Amino acid sequence: MRKLTIGPLANQLILFVLLLLTLMPFYMLLITSLKYQDQIIHQFWVPSFPFHLDNYVEAFRQTARSIGNSILISAGIIGSVLLNSTLAGYSFARFEFFGKKLLYYLILCLMMVPAFLLLIPQFMLFKQLGLLNTYWAQIFGPMAGASALGTMLTRTFFEGISRSLLEAAELEGAGELRIFWQFILPLSRPVISTVAIINALNGWNNYIWPLVVTSGDKVKPVILALSNIKGPMDQVQGIQFAGYVIAALPLLLLFIFATKSFISGITSGAVKG
Repeated sequence: MRKLTIGPLANQLILFVLLLLTLMPFYMLLITSLKYQDQIIHQFWVPSFPFHLDNYVEAFRQTARSIGNSILISAGIIGSVLLNSTLAGYSFARFEFFGKKLLYYLILCLMMVPAFLLLIPQFMLFKQLGLLNTYWAQIFGPMAGASALGTMLTRTFFEGISRSLLEAAELEGAGELRIFWQFILPLSRPVISTVAIINALNGWNNYIWPLVVTSGDKVKPVILALSNIKGPMDQVQGIQFAGYVIAALPLLLLFIFATKSFISGITSGAVKG
């Protein structure tokens, strides 16, 4: 007969409580988004019928343009960071040049500087460039700091790729760009996916920088638009919570479909190099 021990049961109980505490805010967010004000007041903790899907219709109407802005900004950040970090990581892993280690460590130092310390200098720079209230400012600002982490991850991964494979490509007459494009990038999908996912999350959830460099609704991302959702007094809270759910859906889908690639890229970068 199997002996019952307290340790595993206590661990499972603690994990179960932590799971409930994690899921509770999402549960409250979802059920509140389907209610009117009277239902929120009198039936706060439980679902209440009828469900008001018109909250979602109104929330989407007010945030549709901002969602498009966020998609464009996040895609721009992902693309620019991948371009910078893969080329820089390949250069550091592949070539030897004067000041290589110093330059690499200077890039890594960007990861140690708190973002708020760069807020005013970056704002002044983009103001002088005439890029305030544009997509470019919202893309290039976060890109600078994010490229440091991307460079570290890609360099670590590239150093783990077999040198013999690259030497064989050289013997076949392949140039550096062809080696990079046809050999390095296809083999580096896990780390590329990891860098893309990290920057998708950061780009979508970035609040302070867009708040500083944008005004008006033309280029405003959805994270700023959520605070401006309006509606009738008996419906406004439900509409606001519906907006939060809509804004979270892209990240939820990303988490569902990209978790395996993300973990693969992180673990690969951790053990190679």
